[in-house]
Amino acid sequence: MMSQLELALRELESATVAVAAIAVEDFAEAKAAMDRRSWAIADLSALAGTPFALPAKDRDDAIRRLQLASNAGDKAAQRLATIRNQAAAEWNRWSRIYRALGASASASSTHVDCRG
Repeated sequence: MMSQLELALRELESATVAVAAIAVEDFAEAKAAMDRRSWAIADLSALAGTPFALPAKDRDDAIRRLQLASNAGDKAAQRLATIRNQAAAEWNRWSRIYRALGASASASSTHVDCRG
C-alpha cells in the first residue's frame, strides 16, 4: 500500500504536469489545474507537520521529486506570466484603437473614416 507521502508526491507531480500543459484559450481548465496544484502543495504541507520516519534513500528521493516539481512549477509560472503579459499588451492595443476610433468619429456619424 502506498504511503501518504507517496500519494501526495504523485498528485503534486501530476498536477504540475497539468499546469504545464494549460491551454491558453481555456480559462476554466487553467484555473482547475492551478487549484489542483495548490491543493497538492497544501496536502504536502500538512504532511510536513506529522511525525514519521523515512529511510535516507526515501527521503532523498522525496526531496529530488519535490525539487523537480518545483522547477517544473517555476517554468509553468514563467510561461503563464508571459501569456498574461501578452494578453495585457493585446488588450492595451485594442483599447487604444477603440479610443482612437471613438475620438475621431463624430457623435452623429456611425461610419469610420478609413481613408487615412
